Amino acid sequence: MQEESDLDFAIELTELVMDVLDNFKKDNPVPQDFLKRKEYGKSADKYSHNFLMKEFAKYRPNDLVLSEEGLDPKERLSAQRCWIIDPLDGTFYFANNRKDYAIHIALWEKESNDLSNISLAVVGIPETKKIYTSNDNLHIPNSNKIPRLLVSGSRPPLEMPKLIEFFDEKYGGLEVKSVGSVGAKVVEILEGNADFYVHTTGFYEWDIAAPLAVADKAGLIVSDISGNPLKLNKENLRVENVIVSKKELFKDVLQAVS
Repeated sequence: MQEESDLDFAIELTELVMDVLDNFKKDNPVPQDFLKRKEYGKSADKYSHNFLMKEFAKYRPNDLVLSEEGLDPKERLSAQRCWIIDPLDGTFYFANNRKDYAIHIALWEKESNDLSNISLAVVGIPETKKIYTSNDNLHIPNSNKIPRLLVSGSRPPLEMPKLIEFFDEKYGGLEVKSVGSVGAKVVEILEGNADFYVHTTGFYEWDIAAPLAVADKAGLIVSDISGNPLKLNKENLRVENVIVSKKELFKDVLQAVS
């Protein structure tokens, strides 16, 4: 993998991690006791992280890696490039036998002209064995007649009442669906099962870096709730809010949350 392009490397890593997580679940079945599932998800996340870090050390030894499960390499702030990864985005969903968890691998490069300086990205959905990259040539279906909004089940946007009111008045309704991982949410939009995603209760760079680039390159619009691009590889890793939307709805979404 050392001679591979960065994108091919990221794709192969994602494929390998899918197998790693499958084997983890086969060797360690999901606990029947719901109270034990949180720790089970954490263990799977750490297991995936450890595997990935060994691969990066072996095949990209000079690169920095910012991972949800690892220490923050502060030298990334002055580096030319840094991988931003989430080894298992949606641990709760993995631990509860749901399908909406994902693997995120993105490369931030200082000199990149791409959105948020993410030069390449891969989102993998282990349950379907599907992989989406920032290099895919995708056709996104038009928006549904009654728009479909994706939200986090545990932390829906604070602006939900405004969104519902706006779309009720302009479109005659708004369908709202809870989906787990950010990567899984973006895939739902790419496949035509939803039209936009709004999150205003905060998360971290590894949650959004890969989905952001995959969405952008597929023709979706990604911004904060003021319409500005997200900045990544910051000292403060928290991302306060995001909109991912089909182009034809983006202005309406911005107006609704304003």
